[in-house]
Amino acid sequence: MSYEHLLAPGRIGTLELRNRLIMAPMGEELGVESGEVSDDQIAYLEARARGGMALVMLGSVAVAFPVGCSNKRQTAISDDRFIPSWERAADRVHTHGGKIAMQLTHAGKIALQDTMAGRPLWVPSVPGPATVDPLYGMVTGEEGAMMAEPLIAPGAKVHYRVMDHDDIATVVNQFAAATVRARAAGVDGVELHGGHGYLIDAFLSPTINTRDDEYGGSTQNRARFLVEILTEIRRRVGDDYPVWVRLNSTEVDIDGIVLSDAIDNARRAAAAGADAIHVSAYHDPGIATGPTDSYAPHVPELLVANAAAVKAEVDVPVIAVGRISPEAADSHIAEGSFDFLAMGRKILADPDLVNKLGAGRPDDVRPCVYHYRCIGNIFLRKGTRCAGNGFLGREDSLTAAAAPSAKKVLVVGGGPSGMETARVAALRGHEVILAEASDRLGGRWALASATSDVNAELLGWFEHQLDRLGVDVRLDTRMDVDRVSALSPHTVVVAVGGRWDRPVVEGIESPLVWGVDDLAPWLLDGIPLNADRVTVLGGDLPGLGVTEAAHRQGAEVTLIESGPVLGHSLGLPGRWRVVNELSRAGVNLITGAEVVAITGEGVVWRSNGTEQTTPTDRVVVTSDPVADHSLVDELRAAGAETHTVGDCAQPGFLEGAMRSAVELAANL
Repeated sequence: MSYEHLLAPGRIGTLELRNRLIMAPMGEELGVESGEVSDDQIAYLEARARGGMALVMLGSVAVAFPVGCSNKRQTAISDDRFIPSWERAADRVHTHGGKIAMQLTHAGKIALQDTMAGRPLWVPSVPGPATVDPLYGMVTGEEGAMMAEPLIAPGAKVHYRVMDHDDIATVVNQFAAATVRARAAGVDGVELHGGHGYLIDAFLSPTINTRDDEYGGSTQNRARFLVEILTEIRRRVGDDYPVWVRLNSTEVDIDGIVLSDAIDNARRAAAAGADAIHVSAYHDPGIATGPTDSYAPHVPELLVANAAAVKAEVDVPVIAVGRISPEAADSHIAEGSFDFLAMGRKILADPDLVNKLGAGRPDDVRPCVYHYRCIGNIFLRKGTRCAGNGFLGREDSLTAAAAPSAKKVLVVGGGPSGMETARVAALRGHEVILAEASDRLGGRWALASATSDVNAELLGWFEHQLDRLGVDVRLDTRMDVDRVSALSPHTVVVAVGGRWDRPVVEGIESPLVWGVDDLAPWLLDGIPLNADRVTVLGGDLPGLGVTEAAHRQGAEVTLIESGPVLGHSLGLPGRWRVVNELSRAGVNLITGAEVVAITGEGVVWRSNGTEQTTPTDRVVVTSDPVADHSLVDELRAAGAETHTVGDCAQPGFLEGAMRSAVELAANL
């Protein structure tokens, strides 16, 4: 398709944009603790401007730094000293014909940096008691410590500053002064963050705002703070500088903002000078699945109807967000449902998405696999990463630029790490042979692709890329020292995957027990499972995939994990969502259990000193793989220049495979 509507020029106020695609403002933790725009952030933005995005944006830019910050590496514009770094960012983006914006934020009641420093949280009213979802406990000890850092640091204290009229005037001034600085830095526009629980949203939400003065009560009064910010901004920068607002269209699982409130808020914002409305959503922060039910929805197009409802009631452009495919966005724009698409996860997975669409090559767009590593790392106060794109957050230090000299590179193994190594090496100009022992690409990832549509999309993408780049793919080709020597490669990359051993327990060799390498006839060749009751041993990604596949085929499934956490390799929102969905579907999820034996009665396991037996017709062992250095040791002993990537070097599933592959291939 031509994507004629999605790729058509558009305008937000005076801001002329080359297409309708906006980089959604996201937390990325790629900054520096002093608040300037970092080199990593500039490269992150530049890559997406180079890739064709009309507008790139950093999220959560602090207007009162360090007060009101939620992240320890949050970027700021609260002082003139921050302007030079923003000028550098703007120059790099403008070089590629893109525009740049910043999302202005005061975090209010979720300003974790204030809690960590013992400062009061600025709020319209003291919040009520918070709910705590037990799912939040589905984290490792290390993850829990990272998340709790602001609450347990020396001097940390949770207390509140209910804003009086002078405080309100102070924050109004901070937003307006930040906008003036943004313009001075050459930034093309600003978005006011009026959603997601931050300070402006706290005033807008009837759940949080219980004031009885002119800033509380009615929708009009609750919007007064936002209107005053916009009014003061317009007084200082005039009508020509682009300013828009992100608003919640609903608050999931909260008796808070509903769509009619959102429409009222959007109307008032537009009347006060907002050049566009960015339609998002929020949730009860005490519920672990909230992010994937609101601003980062797992369900495609979840917020489109809300965007369309707002669009029908305002006379400024509307920006939609939330797992909307380019194809769907093109149709929705044509139908008048919204004007611009804010894209987050997809543009992290492939920064060149827009250029590929424009060139008529949508099949070349790397799909997002929705592992939620990008968002999950923000929960852990770490720099953002992508399970499927190992370059994310390292766009300066890792590139696929042409190699100084072309080499003959032999990649042994056609799983994700092997395919990504071959792809990047070919992009850099190397002559690449990829040898795969089986009759299909994917390695054990082919099994994962059979359990998930997005995994299947990624596998198909890899196959297409290797073909397009002219990689010499040799299936049914098992390599040893002699065969490698016969090809005379300059460099050998071993990507044969890990070794999937079975636990040493009584009955593990029973015919009813399958290992990972026994799954292909069922998952890939369509041979029936023939089991009404399935027990899966191992609760990380492979175990979850098998569990979901068996459940879809009607089996009664029990998943047993020895550790405290299921889905350890998933980003936190994705982990919580999968565990919640499986639990609600009736899957028996058991953690902290030791398998004792497999008998004719079923799987015997022990937890807290008590043994239980789960009756079963089939046992599938997906416990963690271990590294397999056998081939690389033989090749190195024979004198071959040899490298390893993926699980054969260090088990890490898809994310580890992608990371190790790009780190090696970018330096071959």
